[in-house]
Amino acid sequence: MSACLSDDALSRAQADLASIAERAHLAACAACTGRSRQMRRDLDVITAVLRDTREPLGRVLRPRRRWVPAAVGLSAAAVALLVWVEVAVWRAVTPVPPTMQPQEVAAILTDVSASLFSVSGDPASGSADDGPLSLERMAREVDSTLTGGEP
Repeated sequence: MSACLSDDALSRAQADLASIAERAHLAACAACTGRSRQMRRDLDVITAVLRDTREPLGRVLRPRRRWVPAAVGLSAAAVALLVWVEVAVWRAVTPVPPTMQPQEVAAILTDVSASLFSVSGDPASGSADDGPLSLERMAREVDSTLTGGEP
């Protein structure tokens, strides 16, 4: 008897591609017949698994987000541009309202004080000999009016 068949020879026999000598050895050798039957069972199991098992779900690859760094950079540039426009350009174009002179403030406070603290209903007018009211004098008048003292 010759040596037993190799795994390649048994594979050829399973596929009906074995030579006449290999088929004759397979029919006569109990060990090779047992290995061939085991190989047939393994092939049947593999066939059943491949036939009956569902395919695994493929992993969905998310597209790379190459636009995110560009969007962040453009947003930062837009914010910087807005800040620059607000600070440099808009402030230079927008006129600043003029501030009031101290004399104007004193006149307005005199009118308001005379209207609010008039006892007779008519605001007391400042006399020409007293001159313009200063803030200190107006404060003294308001204080004396509130406390009931003489100005």
